[in-house]
Amino acid sequence: MIRNASRFVSIRTKFLILFGLMITLPFLLSGFLTYQRYSSNVERDAQAYSEQISEQVAINLERYVQDMDRITLSIYYDSGVMAVLNRHKDPGAHSGYLTVSEVTSINELISSQIIERTELEGVFIFALDGSLFSNLLETVQRSWETSSNSWMEQAKRKDGGLVILPPENETYYRDAPKQVLSLARLIKEPTTNKDLGYVKIDLTSDGFEKILSSVKVTDNSKLFVFNDDFRQLYPFDEAGSASYRSIADAPSDRWLISKRSTNYGGLTIVSAVPRDDVLADARQLTSFTLWISAAALVLAYLLAVLTSNNFVKPIKQLLNRMRRVQNGDFEGRAKVISRDEVGLLTEGFNTMVSQLNIMIKDIYELRLREKDAALSALLSQMNPHFLYNTLESISMAAHREKHESLSEVIASLGKLLRYTVNNKERSVHLQDELAFVESYLNIQAFRLEDRLQFDIVVDFAHELAIVPKLILQPLVENAIEHGLGEEPIKVTLVSKVSGQDLLLCVRDNGRGIDPARLQEIQRNVYEPEPPVTARGAGKRTKGFALRNIHQRLRLLYGEPYGLEIEASHAGVSIHVHMPFQWEEDGNHEDIDR
Repeated sequence: MIRNASRFVSIRTKFLILFGLMITLPFLLSGFLTYQRYSSNVERDAQAYSEQISEQVAINLERYVQDMDRITLSIYYDSGVMAVLNRHKDPGAHSGYLTVSEVTSINELISSQIIERTELEGVFIFALDGSLFSNLLETVQRSWETSSNSWMEQAKRKDGGLVILPPENETYYRDAPKQVLSLARLIKEPTTNKDLGYVKIDLTSDGFEKILSSVKVTDNSKLFVFNDDFRQLYPFDEAGSASYRSIADAPSDRWLISKRSTNYGGLTIVSAVPRDDVLADARQLTSFTLWISAAALVLAYLLAVLTSNNFVKPIKQLLNRMRRVQNGDFEGRAKVISRDEVGLLTEGFNTMVSQLNIMIKDIYELRLREKDAALSALLSQMNPHFLYNTLESISMAAHREKHESLSEVIASLGKLLRYTVNNKERSVHLQDELAFVESYLNIQAFRLEDRLQFDIVVDFAHELAIVPKLILQPLVENAIEHGLGEEPIKVTLVSKVSGQDLLLCVRDNGRGIDPARLQEIQRNVYEPEPPVTARGAGKRTKGFALRNIHQRLRLLYGEPYGLEIEASHAGVSIHVHMPFQWEEDGNHEDIDR
């Protein structure tokens, strides 16, 4: 049986693969698209929310800076304070002594402005002669030095404008330097525009953080505030600065960044939200969906396996039944399991096998009866014993008259008739078949004289092989009848073994066969037998003997056994191909049986 070179894949496997793809691919595609869409929406919403937070912080800080600015500007509206600064405007004239009225005048102004401002560490007025005024009488120095107050250069550059200073450790506190965020301004004489001093407001880190620390988009989001020089104002500590540097150096796809600037004070608010925090809910929802979907897929696959078993079971059962029919078993029938297309196919297969079994039996029995009838009719034409006795008498008479050649021919004819008339044997040893062929060739050599020569070259080890009866004589007869021309002919019969097979060859050196005629003979021998009609019944003589022998061998032994014909203009060789058997196989029956 010729099998397809491609790999066999069962219907059940195809069904499971198809079912799995139909479930898994849409699920994966929809899950991926849903996650992408949901993540995009969450990121967009988080970005918008972060920008809103930054905007609100910017508004709040702008209002707060305006409030602080009003405190610094209140000095210009207090003539007593301005008079004090005018008295202390000469650099280097500080005597270390401040009058009670001066301190009281400035403290009243400061106290009136910072009432209930708990986030303020203190308000300080720096006179140009080195005097320091503050609402903190006990905890700050009464004088200042230029070398320890570098922020004054920034305030001076602003020329009376508000300066927001990043957190620094200030040394004018008595106990220890304090880190404060400050707002400062250079105080100038309104009429002469001359410098009078500096006003500075210090904010505590705790107080300032209360304004901003509660503003969060997520638990890990960060908020940063920078002044107009883009120096960090919030968070105060160095860790906050390092945090912003790490965010600025990180890949852009890790953080959602939004920036806002205030119109007043020049502050920049930067909000940074980790994308992982934004997508946490999306991942949680996706994970939850995946677990539910995975459970649904497992259930679907189990159902697919069970369904495929029920679907494929009748097909497997039908396939097994087909294989048994292919091996020659036409008796069993496939069981109809399902009432669907497969069930209808099974019923149709059972009907086909039943009809095929009936047809095979009818045709086989019909041909056997035809062959038996033909052979019986041939054998019953003459009484065998009468022929044997008559030929024996003629042979004895020829021997008495010294006609040895005639006696041998008559003896050969008797052997030939005895061999053919005995219809009880269907298979014989090769040596018996060769003896029969040799008798036939002796008669033909006597008749044709020197126009026929023959040679039988058979290994004695092959002579006990079992062969069908009357398998070689028609080939020898065909060689003499069609190969004999004006020139003498030689017929040679040889045998050889190839593997487990026996090869017998009948060849001649006669007239040969042209290619067109050879194709016609091969077509008559090998092609299926056409139906016999009344008009064509009498025209099946040419090639019929070769066809009959070929069909007998195929019926007995199956493929690839039979005849092989080789021909040219210098002779014809006919090869008989059959299995090598030492004793008759009961499974192989002669076509005449």
